[in-house]
Amino acid sequence: MIWSEHSVKSHWVRAEAAYALGKHKLLPISIDQSEPPLQFMQIQTIDFRYWDRTSNHHAFQQLAGALAKRLEASAASTAQPRSLSHTLAALSADAVEHPAKTRLEAWIAAAGLRFPETVVEKEYQDYFCEKTFIIAQFAMLLAAATYLVYGAADMAMESGGVLSTRFRFMIALPLMATFFALSFKVFARRHSQAFIIALGVVAMACTYINVYLIAAESPFRIDNGNATMNAMLMLGFLALLPLSVGSTIVLGSIIVAVHAGVVMEAGMFLWTSWLFYLHVSSMFTVACCIAYWRERFYRTAFAAEFGWRVAGVF
Repeated sequence: MIWSEHSVKSHWVRAEAAYALGKHKLLPISIDQSEPPLQFMQIQTIDFRYWDRTSNHHAFQQLAGALAKRLEASAASTAQPRSLSHTLAALSADAVEHPAKTRLEAWIAAAGLRFPETVVEKEYQDYFCEKTFIIAQFAMLLAAATYLVYGAADMAMESGGVLSTRFRFMIALPLMATFFALSFKVFARRHSQAFIIALGVVAMACTYINVYLIAAESPFRIDNGNATMNAMLMLGFLALLPLSVGSTIVLGSIIVAVHAGVVMEAGMFLWTSWLFYLHVSSMFTVACCIAYWRERFYRTAFAAEFGWRVAGVF
């Protein structure tokens, strides 16, 4: 692996290096003053900045020696391969020690939602953020615009509530605008999934607070669809947010559970108002399907750019 001013900035070079690192086969050299990416700093890098293009130079000799050791180790392992029973025993011991984790990771990988190598998975997360974070920023703007439009609609209607309008303009709208402003900070991209989840939680809290305020001040009460409409709107935003499938399922389940609690508190049980529950459950299913196929698409695109067929999943 040759680190240079250009290669350290290349997402694809980093991903290929991460793949090699995951296979314990990475041998890096540097040809200028640039430092390797953070995850490769712990790997000893051979300094080729002052190489004189001869085989007698110490950098070339160091590289040749490192390659020779690897070839010797490879030849030794080929000459004395581990027995099949020993290999199976080691794998079985690991599976017995962490059976639930092993099965879960196998299922996730089989569904095409995870790369087997941790370092490659980390590079994919960076790739996914790079490709989709602008969608999250658009969702934040859309959420702010939605509160603005609904607040203006409340003011235009005689039945509009004062408290709900104030809440939208003074709390919910500034919160969404704050998230949008913070999205341009480095930490927001570095921890994109956590940042987007925080946005979803805050937006969900604002939505259900607004549900109670509207129900208390206007004819649009919980028992005639107030909570259900807002829950479906939230699930629509959830489908738009570029979250992983797991995060989508968790956040969506919370929205569905809170909706059920709100409507049951209003005396609307499943056997009397099943249509409301059906609408929300259907929208939740749609959001999960969108999240699944979106993640599959980006993982397949990520793997295809390298010609990888990781674990036969892609």
